Amino acid sequence: MRVAILTVEFPPTILGGTGAFLQNLASALSKQGIEVVIITGSPERVPRRTITDGMEVVQFPREPLLPRHFWFQFRNMDSIKKELSTCDVIHAQDCVSFPILKLCKRSGIEIPWLVTYHTNPLSELYAIAHRGASMLDYVSYIPGFPLWDMTDRMVLKAADQSVAVSNSLRDELCRSYGLEKQAIRVIHNCINLSDFEKFKNKRTVTGKKIRLFFAGRLYYRKGILHLLRILSSIAGDIGKVDFELQVFGRGPLERSLKHYVSQHNLSSVINFRGHVTRDTLLDSMSMCDIVCFPSLYEACPLLMMEAMAMGKPVVAFDRPFSREMLGNAHKQLLASDERDYALKLLSLMESKPVRLELGRKLILKSQNFDSTKTASLYREVYEGLAR
Repeated sequence: MRVAILTVEFPPTILGGTGAFLQNLASALSKQGIEVVIITGSPERVPRRTITDGMEVVQFPREPLLPRHFWFQFRNMDSIKKELSTCDVIHAQDCVSFPILKLCKRSGIEIPWLVTYHTNPLSELYAIAHRGASMLDYVSYIPGFPLWDMTDRMVLKAADQSVAVSNSLRDELCRSYGLEKQAIRVIHNCINLSDFEKFKNKRTVTGKKIRLFFAGRLYYRKGILHLLRILSSIAGDIGKVDFELQVFGRGPLERSLKHYVSQHNLSSVINFRGHVTRDTLLDSMSMCDIVCFPSLYEACPLLMMEAMAMGKPVVAFDRPFSREMLGNAHKQLLASDERDYALKLLSLMESKPVRLELGRKLILKSQNFDSTKTASLYREVYEGLAR
C-alpha cells in the first residue's frame, strides 16, 4: 500500500509539533510495510525528491507568505495532483487539506482522504487573545480565523475519514461544528518509545538541589507566566526549597519574563537557555527531577509524552488534555490553580520516593503513545478506506 502524507512542515524544523509527530508516524509505518511518500512545501526554488529513513519526501516550492500551505498548493497544483494519483490513500493534516482535497474530488481523483486534526481554530484564537502573543500570531489567527474556520468546515464534510489527536480535541471540534462524536475517530499522537529507553530514570547529578525543566514557546498559552509566579511563591511565601529551573525556548514574552525574574530575585534559580538542539533538550530533560508543564491549552503534546517515557513526573494544570494524557490516577500531578500547582510541586520536590513511583507509573502510561501502536491504528484506517 502506498500512502501520501500531506503536510506543511517536513522534515521538522521545530521541537514537537506536527512535523515531529509525522516523522515518528511515517517511520513506524515504513517498518510495517507501508510505502510512505511525504508531500510538503519548501522555501527552495525548485522541487526536490529525497529518500530519508525509507520514506520518500517530495518538497515543492512555496512563497514566503501566509498561509504557507495555500501557496505551495496553488503554485504546484498539477504536480501535487500527479503525485497523489499514484497513491492508495491520502493522509492530510487539518487545514493543509484545503484546497487540494476539494479540487481532487471535483477532478474525479477517487482516492480516499483521511484528515488528522491537531488543533481547533477557536481555541487557538482564544489562546492568542491575551498579551504575550507576537504580531505574527495576531496577523495569522485574528484576520485568518474566518478562513481557517471555513476550511475546517469544508474539509470535515469532504474527507472520507476524520481523526482527532485526542478525545478532548474531538469534543471541541464536535461542539464547534455540530457533529456527533462518531463522526471523528481518535488516534493519539505518538513518539518512538525505543528512543527513550536510555533515558529512563536517568539522574546522575548529585546534590540536594531539585532540577526543574520547562520547554516551549515563550508566550501566553504555554503558561510560563503562571510558572514564574508559582516559583516565586515557593521561593518566598510557601516554603524554602533548593531548586533551579531550566527554561528552553524563545518567544514574544522572553523580555518581560527575564524582567520578572530579575525583579523577584529569581536570577540565581531560573536559567533561560533559548533554542537548543533536540539532543541537548532531551539530555537536559533526562537530568531533571520534575517537568513543569503549565500549558493552558494543548491537544496532544509530544513533550509530555517524552517526559512520561523518561519516567519524569509532569506537573500540569487540570485541563482536558492533561487529564487525558496523565489519567485520573495521577491527581497528584494536576493542579486546579497557581497555589495548588505550587503545593503539588513543593510536595514532589520534598519526596524522592513519590517522584520515582509516579515516574514508574508514567512510563507504563507512555506505552499508550508508542509509534508502533499508532501506526497500526492508522494502517487499519488506511486499509478500510482502500477497500
